[in-house]
Amino acid sequence: MVVLARAVRTWKQALFIVQPETLLRWHRQGFQLYWKYKSRMAVSKPKIAVETAALIKEMARDNLLWGAERIRGELLKLGIHVCKRTSQKYMRHARSPRRGGQTWVTFLQNHAQDIWACNFLQVTDLFFRSLFAFFIIDLHFRRVVSPILPFLSDVYNK
Repeated sequence: MVVLARAVRTWKQALFIVQPETLLRWHRQGFQLYWKYKSRMAVSKPKIAVETAALIKEMARDNLLWGAERIRGELLKLGIHVCKRTSQKYMRHARSPRRGGQTWVTFLQNHAQDIWACNFLQVTDLFFRSLFAFFIIDLHFRRVVSPILPFLSDVYNK
């Protein structure tokens, strides 16, 4: 804005009303552009060969127990140098995301009668004294099992 004010001959012409949200948006956009410029890649690295990517995908698909480091090691035996991150990137496309085990909802339905949750919280009373409460909740019946109310802070002991 100062630069704009210097460009205009009279200061009254440089005055215009801008909402604070607009000024903050301009600042955020400028900040994003600055860091986008700063974090660009200095030198573009050559991409790996299509055959290497296909080999990584094939190895990942055929050997489900192999991780990225193992595939990288096998490629090194063949004289192909890739980093672990590159093999992870191409493995992700080869393997289908498989859900193992049960879902969270199924787990809760199976074990809700055996699960208790607890919560410990601090509350300030009318005289600005701290009260501490500890609750144990039975998830199956959704009720408070034993509220221990209140644990008093040092304020009450004085």
